Amino acid sequence: MRLPADVEYAYKAVVELSLRYNGDNPVQLSTISDSQGIPKKFLIQLLLRLKNASIVNSTRGSQGGYYLTRPPSRISLADVVKAIDDTILNIPKKAKPGKANDSERVLLNILTGISEDAARRLETITFDKLTAQIKNEQLTYYI
Repeated sequence: MRLPADVEYAYKAVVELSLRYNGDNPVQLSTISDSQGIPKKFLIQLLLRLKNASIVNSTRGSQGGYYLTRPPSRISLADVVKAIDDTILNIPKKAKPGKANDSERVLLNILTGISEDAARRLETITFDKLTAQIKNEQLTYYI
């Protein structure tokens, strides 16, 4: 499965905010951009969408920036995916009676099952788990 670039960048932005999570202490845009290699103009658009989905919030001023609205343990990968591209987790529409033949119905059932499984799996993956895994791999890598 390949995610669109905007979903991957949004994931990286939330990972960065999760790694630096300390309540409502903001992280500056340039820090997120530089740490994760996300172009600033693109990052601003993504953070606005994440803000509209109540995943992040922002403060203005010289010490301003972005912060998570809740702990990383309460933000799932599905939350971020839905905030950026809600079509990814859409369940295929059921075929209208009499419109689909048997092979189309079988395929539709398979695709529906895959979509439901993916949505359930993404709901269980929270950013505290992701950041723990990232920190563990960093430690393992450098030893």
